[in-house]
Amino acid sequence: MTEIKPREAAATTAVGVLALVPIAMIALLVARGAFYGLVDRGPYDNSWGGPSLAGAWTAHFLISLPFIALGVFALAGLRRLRRSWLRWLAGERRRWWVLPVTLVLYAGAAMLVIAWLHQV
Repeated sequence: MTEIKPREAAATTAVGVLALVPIAMIALLVARGAFYGLVDRGPYDNSWGGPSLAGAWTAHFLISLPFIALGVFALAGLRRLRRSWLRWLAGERRRWWVLPVTLVLYAGAAMLVIAWLHQV
C-alpha cells in the first residue's frame, strides 16, 4: 500500500477545494438546463425561449451546454495543476506558473464566493 505524504495530501486537498467551484457550477447548470422544467414551474412568459415550457426548456438546455463544457475544461486544468504540484513536491524542477496560478485561482474563487454570499 502506498503511503500518503502530508505535503502531497495538502496539495491534493488545496486543488480539490478549488475544484468545488466548477463542480458546483456544473451541478447548477445541469439543474437549470437539463432539468429546467422540473426546477422552474413557470409562468414562462418572460423566460428565454418562452412562452411555452418546451421552448423555455430547450433554450435553457442549449445555453447550458457550452458552460458545462467550460466547467469540464476547468476541471481538466485543475487536474494538470495538481499533477504539477505533485511533480514539484516529488523533487522535479518546478514550473514557474504553478504557484502564481494557484494563488490567482484562490483569489478568484474567494471573490466569487463572497459575491455569491452577498447576493443570497
